[in-house]
Amino acid sequence: MTVARRDARLRQVDLAKRLGWQQAYVSRYETGERQLSVDEYVAVALAIGVDPVALLGELLSQNCS
Repeated sequence: MTVARRDARLRQVDLAKRLGWQQAYVSRYETGERQLSVDEYVAVALAIGVDPVALLGELLSQNCS
């Protein structure tokens, strides 16, 4: 998701503001310190401007290769 955020030219702080979260929260899930719930995942994808299903497919294909 970090790559998708960067591709959207968003900083962590920008994404956090869109979501109403603290920047540290975004940092924690990007570094793997915290996992996102399904609802949070969908909110992040939509805030970045990507289709949550398409992004999930990309993430799964990366992890399987």
